Amino acid sequence: MPLSEPAYFKAKLTARNQIQLPQIIRWQFKIEADETFRVVVRVWGSDNYEEETFLAKTAADGRLTIPKITMKILEEREEKKLAGAILNISIFPQRNEETAPGQAGEKKLLDKIQDIRKTLEKP
Repeated sequence: MPLSEPAYFKAKLTARNQIQLPQIIRWQFKIEADETFRVVVRVWGSDNYEEETFLAKTAADGRLTIPKITMKILEEREEKKLAGAILNISIFPQRNEETAPGQAGEKKLLDKIQDIRKTLEKP
């Protein structure tokens, strides 16, 4: 059962900007290496409530790497280095554009709107 619902946890930022997925979450959702997730990160205990979102792929040891640009943005907001900081992490299933809910309906609606416009343009 791949990740089907969001998972929330706190994690310590380790060397090379990595965070460890908790074992219980990996077991519960049977998360394998090379799975891709949408990750939302916020510094725990910070006065700054802004979040950063990025895509991450799990490593063989169950770690996620935070991109350097995301770390740079977080560090500039906090005005300090975040090595060893506690982070609030939210991971969400990565949806393919083909399987994203509502996209087929949106496409049909767009097609209908275009058809209506064409018929209105005709004299």
